[in-house]
Amino acid sequence: MTACTAILAASAAGAAPAPPSACPVLREAPRAQHDPRFTALDETVRSGVGSLYAGAVLLVARDGQVVHRAAFGDAQRLASKPGGELQALATPRAMTVDTLFDMASITKVEATTAAILHLVGTGRLSLDARLGTLLPAFDGTDKATITVRQLLTHRAGLWEWQPTWLHRDESGSVLPYLAALPLRYPIGARFAYSDLGFMLLGAIVVQVGGMPLERYVAHALYRPMGMRQTGFLPRPEQRRRAAATSAGDAYQRRMAETGKPYPAAPYPPAQPFSGYRTNMLVGEANDANAALGWGGVAGHAGLFSTATDLARYAQLLMNGGCHGRWRLAPAKTIAAFLQTPFDLDQALGFHKTELAGIAAPFYGHSGFTGTWFAFSPSLGLSVVLLTNRVHRPEGEPYPALGKLQEAVLRGAVAAVARNDPGDRREHAWR
Repeated sequence: MTACTAILAASAAGAAPAPPSACPVLREAPRAQHDPRFTALDETVRSGVGSLYAGAVLLVARDGQVVHRAAFGDAQRLASKPGGELQALATPRAMTVDTLFDMASITKVEATTAAILHLVGTGRLSLDARLGTLLPAFDGTDKATITVRQLLTHRAGLWEWQPTWLHRDESGSVLPYLAALPLRYPIGARFAYSDLGFMLLGAIVVQVGGMPLERYVAHALYRPMGMRQTGFLPRPEQRRRAAATSAGDAYQRRMAETGKPYPAAPYPPAQPFSGYRTNMLVGEANDANAALGWGGVAGHAGLFSTATDLARYAQLLMNGGCHGRWRLAPAKTIAAFLQTPFDLDQALGFHKTELAGIAAPFYGHSGFTGTWFAFSPSLGLSVVLLTNRVHRPEGEPYPALGKLQEAVLRGAVAAVARNDPGDRREHAWR
């Protein structure tokens, strides 16, 4: 039995019950003529090219069908000279609808939350399981009583961010440092969005799933979901078509050296480090913690994916956890993960968004590199906007995309609402 066969056999043995009938599988629209319903939406995205990002990919899907997909601008405009300086490409590499993106913090939901859903749905993990029981290094620490639920909802009392690459042990592991790091807040006392919490969730997947995170998601999740362009550590042929991000680790190195916007924890002390990257990052994890602290595979960042694959994942969630005849988790488990037990805008893993004038909520996540998606089970609608906002000359500030993302979401809702005036969900569009 090969290693991959063993992984698949183990996954099948712990698989959630198959749905009684096939669930919708995302259908890709053929290359079609321009749909005038999306003209205004396209102009909204196109207006950001050059100022907010070098390029973007937009996808809108409704009721299991991709109804609109378009690419704008460039996937790469800058490259590194041998000495590390940046230069403009003589011919920029154009963005395409199949461009691979560094998903950054969307890793938290497209990889880690998906894996936790699978483990909970197959009965191998409880949301109330405690960190000290799941990860032996945390037994007896001030973090031992943190639950999986608290990690998923950013209520664990952990630091928001720390430069873990400065604290690897002799084996290269970051876990002993995270175990020794004191809590920042009392457990459960407040919301504090934390990369460290999802690093620990990734480690829990490894411990409970019995294999490295990248193998678990690749073989137990993405293969049956048909997400063939999604995974950690892209192959060379994939890296060549990835959207470029930034020039090395300068941004996060400054974070570590200045303590801004997150102060350095008082203990344990940091180690000297000389391995910072200076090259233009293409197909390498942009996040320094993922790349330098975790070898490119972490629970909080490092995943690569495409707009279509991300929409496949959103469709599975809107289906109640199934893809064709395969099930990630029971519908009741999916529903539980979309609840907001502590904070109105934070479900288990997913951000929750409610917009004035739109009755149905959306769930999704954003990523530092300029990635974002949202889906609404009530409306059967998913919207994906992937950009390379950090691909710009060194020293230029990274623009905020929140207002644009809201405009895109409202524009997508308005466009699809014009599709069928008699839709039984028409009231929800208002």
